[in-house]
Amino acid sequence: MKAKILEDEGKQGSIYYKKQRGKPKRSLSLRDCLNRVMPNQEAPERRNIELIADLRDEAVHLVFSQIPRDVLCLFQAGVINYHNRLNEWFGVSLSERVSVGMMSIVYDMRPEQCDLTDKRLRRELGRDSAVFLSRYCSQIKQEFDLLQHSKEFSIGIEYRLVLTKNQDEADIILSSGPTVGAATQIIEVPKDSSKSHPFRQKEVIQKVKAAVQGLTINQHDIQCVNKAYGVKKRAEYFYQGKVKGSPAQYSQAFVDWLVQHHQRDVEFFAKARAKSKRES
Repeated sequence: MKAKILEDEGKQGSIYYKKQRGKPKRSLSLRDCLNRVMPNQEAPERRNIELIADLRDEAVHLVFSQIPRDVLCLFQAGVINYHNRLNEWFGVSLSERVSVGMMSIVYDMRPEQCDLTDKRLRRELGRDSAVFLSRYCSQIKQEFDLLQHSKEFSIGIEYRLVLTKNQDEADIILSSGPTVGAATQIIEVPKDSSKSHPFRQKEVIQKVKAAVQGLTINQHDIQCVNKAYGVKKRAEYFYQGKVKGSPAQYSQAFVDWLVQHHQRDVEFFAKARAKSKRES
């Protein structure tokens, strides 16, 4: 966020408090950066950061030997938010520097490790830590509901294996080797882009207009957003087949992303046009 403030204001001093005589120079705190960069206090992404900061502050005084699942889901959303903002603000894709697998918080947890009413877990945590985490997880659940289950606030990533005779129903196929004792093989099933990325550019425009009454955008606006925010590098938003002449296809997640950004900033598309023009 400090890098974003520096880029927007262009002054080195913009990330520092006014110097006080006899005291060291201090840069902006996390919460003051949030006020500058994400002024909407109800934004799911901001609330994600603030709640994680609350946990960090409390961890100065308490020791948490176990982290409940609700907290891990909060952390996972934070990782994805960081990846998205890094790309949006600076055109840097974290996935190009870090394996996507390293961006997923994977955990193996027994049910009692999540249940803060479990007496054994509360004894292990200690009274003060157990009371704080119970209150903290309750707050996460309440805000998750209030924010309409926003994935920018909390997200759970699960890996599931299903036994099925129909290979078309599987994401991953596990098969025995061709002979007894041969190594197991894992075969990835190709995804159907007509389901994962079902919209052409004109359909994206129609859906965004339907979601935001009175909004006027055209194909040029989408092209500017693509260029300004590197959309074509983001597989979760964009797909284009390798066969010559294949159309550009977009996901529902991209439509949602456009709507959310316009709702946060009504000048979003105008700024995308300006940013695209500067980078030309």
